[in-house]
Amino acid sequence: QPYVTVKCKMALHMVVLSTLLLHIVVAQATEYSTSRSLEGDQVLRLHPGTQDAVAMLDSLVFMPGMELDFWKPPSHVNQSVDVQVPRKDLPVVLDLLQRHSIPYDIMVDNLRLAVEKHMEDNHKARSRTAGRPARVDDFDFSVYHTWDEIDAFITDVQLTYPAIASLSSYAATFEGRPIQTLKLGKPSTSGETKPAIWIDAAIHCREWISPATVLYAIDQFARLYGSDPTVTRLLDELDWYFTPVFNIDGYIYTWSAPENRLWRKNRSAQPGPCVGVDLNRNWDTHFAETGASADPCSLIYHGAAPFSEPETRGISDFVLNHPEIKVYLAMHSYSQLWISPWGYSYARPPDYHLQNAMAIAAESASRAVHGEVYRVGRSIEILYAVAGGARDWAYDKAGVIYSYTVELRDTGRYGHLLPPDQILPTAEEIFPAYLKVGQWILDHPY
Repeated sequence: QPYVTVKCKMALHMVVLSTLLLHIVVAQATEYSTSRSLEGDQVLRLHPGTQDAVAMLDSLVFMPGMELDFWKPPSHVNQSVDVQVPRKDLPVVLDLLQRHSIPYDIMVDNLRLAVEKHMEDNHKARSRTAGRPARVDDFDFSVYHTWDEIDAFITDVQLTYPAIASLSSYAATFEGRPIQTLKLGKPSTSGETKPAIWIDAAIHCREWISPATVLYAIDQFARLYGSDPTVTRLLDELDWYFTPVFNIDGYIYTWSAPENRLWRKNRSAQPGPCVGVDLNRNWDTHFAETGASADPCSLIYHGAAPFSEPETRGISDFVLNHPEIKVYLAMHSYSQLWISPWGYSYARPPDYHLQNAMAIAAESASRAVHGEVYRVGRSIEILYAVAGGARDWAYDKAGVIYSYTVELRDTGRYGHLLPPDQILPTAEEIFPAYLKVGQWILDHPY
């Protein structure tokens, strides 16, 4: 009887929900073919206190005709949900929240103004080095950089440190740009293949703090080699692959105008009026199961098939062909989390205890810098259910035991619009975590 009651209640909720949304479901060609100005959009933090409330919010994730952007999707009772709501949808959404007794806070009152301030703050900070080339000896790590500047910097790292640095491209974007990967490590004198660590960022291109953090780490590794014993050992005995911007096409697009700043997907052409695939739903592990959409207009569209996108296809081929890769770190934001497999199942992986132990060690090293806490756990437990992602693929298909998603600062005050003054503190606390990861692999080989 309780099960029947819950099912009936949910059916009634869906009838009410469908009725309320009828007047805003319009042709998707109108909704998604052009960029909105973001004027009047709000970002709300919701506090679902019941399973019914979570289920109702989860239904909104896949509701056609709405352009809700869940910065932090619904997952568990009493776990907050962050959602960007277009101005036109606010009356309907606020009415739903009232009907379902879901409390909320307004995180961003006018998203257009918040984006403009974020970009203007970065522009002002960048004025310190405006017009100067992006070189190793004069690179400003306290600001966000364009793709051209990032590319110039990692190219200069290769030229400045030829004994330990090499630049290659193992994949290309939909628009034909090479995805640049910088390898750091002293070549083996014995000819043996060294264990390796893979670190990529900005597969979700709006998460600007992730490439900024990786660039700082690249500089620290290269600059400290030969003088710092820990760094020297880690480059002597390991190879490090850094891909600062995975989704280059999308990243460039986020710089093109304020209304594009929060673009998430790549820029591949799709059937109909919509553009892009969520590259972190496009991997060949439990593809299209949970936390992804079959709608090409959705921000979490998984693509037509696993590895339909050249970006994921090329990088996955490289990882599969390099079994020496022992760690896969996918850098994201936000929420301050170290996330291990799996996102699609509540079952613990066979290597859970090893995965959890390394994550705890890395988080402890990070927390020691500025006191910021990063929660450690599996995605389905501490974030949300999701399938078809890089982290789980690296573990399931490439055999990389230590495979993680790292969600950087913050916990929601700024979300995807983290101000430039947070870049260096974030990078400073993550670099020791990288060192700990490297030390762990040397001390726990497999």
